[in-house]
Amino acid sequence: MDKSKENCIAGPVKTTIALDFEIGRPLGKGKFGNVYLAREKQSKFILAIKVLLKAQLEKAGVEHQLRREVEIQSHLRHPNILWLYGYFHDDSASVCVCV
Repeated sequence: MDKSKENCIAGPVKTTIALDFEIGRPLGKGKFGNVYLAREKQSKFILAIKVLLKAQLEKAGVEHQLRREVEIQSHLRHPNILWLYGYFHDDSASVCVCV
């Protein structure tokens, strides 16, 4: 198993999407945001980035569900489920990085 996947990040990561990732095509969209194909610039690693808009989460009153989703997904290890590599947020969005 790849060591980078084994040492997945369980807490917020300090990063900037534009500086650290090349954002590719949209993979899907939902009520609270979108998922994009992306590549980490430094390692060229392909991953998915889920961008959730904080205003939408707050309006629906589901911020606690995002925290729970991050907590659960950070512990999942199954070949058919994306691994949570990390997450971060700013004033307008929360971002989950999955591999």
